[in-house]
Amino acid sequence: MASKSELRTWALDLPPPSPIESEAIAARVAAWLDTVPSGLVLVYLSMPGEIRAERVAELASAGHEFATTRTPPQGPLTIHPLSAKRERHRFGYEQPVADSPTIDPADLTVVLVPGLTFDEDGNRIGWGKGYYDRLLASTDAVRVGLTLERRISVGIPVEPHDRAMDFLATESRLVSISGRSPSNR
Repeated sequence: MASKSELRTWALDLPPPSPIESEAIAARVAAWLDTVPSGLVLVYLSMPGEIRAERVAELASAGHEFATTRTPPQGPLTIHPLSAKRERHRFGYEQPVADSPTIDPADLTVVLVPGLTFDEDGNRIGWGKGYYDRLLASTDAVRVGLTLERRISVGIPVEPHDRAMDFLATESRLVSISGRSPSNR
C-alpha cells in the first residue's frame, strides 16, 4: 500500500479538473441536494485546480442554506454564511472576512469535502494540514467527497483521526458509501 505522501504526490501530478468536469460534479451534487431535506450545506470556496464546490450553491433549487469556511492564521477552520463579505487568502482562494458571523459546525447537515484523492471506501487525502479532518470530527453532517474518477485511488492508509466520506461525487456518478443521508443522520 502506498503511503499518504506517495499518494499525495501521485494526485498532484494528475491534470486538474477541467471546467466541464467541475460543472458536471457541481450539477450532480446540486441535483442530489434537490432530493434531500433542506438543511445547512457547507461548500468550500475552491483553490485554483479544485472542483468548484461553490457552484453547487448556485445550481441547487431546493431550500438549502449555504455556508463556507475561513482558514484563520492559527486554529481550526471557522464556518460562515456563504453570503459573507470575502477577502483573498494568501493561497489565492476567497474566504469570509474575519469578523463575519460564525456558524456552529453542529448545525451543518451536509459538508462538501475537497481532497486530492479518495478511495472507493470514502477515505481521503487532502493537502496534509488537517483542517478538514478537525472540521469533520466536530460535526455529524453527511460528508460528500468531490473528486474526479481519475483521482480515485486504491487503499488509502487510514489514521484514527480520519473520517470517511458518506458519498463520493465524480463527473460520472454520485455513490453512497455508508448508507447515511441527510434524512437519517
